Amino acid sequence: MNGYPTPSGDVKQDLAEERTNWAHERTRLAKERTFAAWVRTALASVGIGLVVVKLLPSVEPRWLVRTSGIVFVLSGAVIFLLGFRTYYGVLKKLEKAGFEGTPAWFMGALSAVLVLSSVLGLVLVLAE
Repeated sequence: MNGYPTPSGDVKQDLAEERTNWAHERTRLAKERTFAAWVRTALASVGIGLVVVKLLPSVEPRWLVRTSGIVFVLSGAVIFLLGFRTYYGVLKKLEKAGFEGTPAWFMGALSAVLVLSSVLGLVLVLAE
């Protein structure tokens, strides 16, 4: 053979379980990184919407500037919601397998605050 001792059945089982646990941990971390990417994208969209309206006050026609600002801010709010939906779906699959992640209530509350902030941003755009 290769000169290395062959692990017994119990050691093989322990190694397999450890690898499975690490795989689930990598999946959990990837899920949280993906949620962070959704949040970054949504924040950028909301920010662009506010910047378009507030930093281009002299651009005409004004209705077009406001409309594009509204579209960006609303898109950001929708992206926040889609990001949470994606997070929640993967979290439920992991929980069925017996693994945990950041609680759904926390990510849901964070998403709700971000959507509310988007709505307040929309008010700023409409008040223009």
